[in-house]
Amino acid sequence: METFIAAALWLQQYTVVAMALIFTGLMVTVFWPGRRERFERDAQIPLHDDR
Repeated sequence: METFIAAALWLQQYTVVAMALIFTGLMVTVFWPGRRERFERDAQIPLHDDR
């Protein structure tokens, strides 16, 4: 039982680090200067009326 608790604590700590790295990577991808036009174009997709 002690090994399970130790493993759970280890996993909990490193999951926070992994999520922070994933979040940082997403923010870098979204706010990269060369991708601004694409994200602005994609943001307009729900507003287009294709009827």
